Amino acid sequence: MKINLYIDKQDFDPFFIWMNRISQGIIESCPIMYSHIKEDIKDPLNVSLTADKYALIHDAEKNIEDIQNSFGSLDILYEPQSLDKAKIMIGDIIRNSLRHDLAVQVMNTAVEIAMAMPGITPVEAFIISEREWLSNEMPR
Repeated sequence: MKINLYIDKQDFDPFFIWMNRISQGIIESCPIMYSHIKEDIKDPLNVSLTADKYALIHDAEKNIEDIQNSFGSLDILYEPQSLDKAKIMIGDIIRNSLRHDLAVQVMNTAVEIAMAMPGITPVEAFIISEREWLSNEMPR
């Protein structure tokens, strides 16, 4: 079974980026308007979704509605992070650890963590890695 939705043609990329995020379990508000009625959209593009993908949209919207009912009005949107900012933060993490002998191990572990956990940012991977290495190396 296929369900037809209409989105604005210029919203093609944001819509499928959002679909990819929610399919990975990352709850995020829909960044665009979509409708079942062609006339509701200014420059409509027909998108056919399978029943499970359509259910995914409704599940994400229900989860956000539940969060809003508990905590008040909010939009959960994740802006792309600047890679330059991430590089600076990663450099600070390694510099502040005062354990330059572990820098390579921290970086390798961060890469492994990032590959194992879809949706994690590079900085989050480095923070997890740093804590893991420093807690294992510090005398007790």
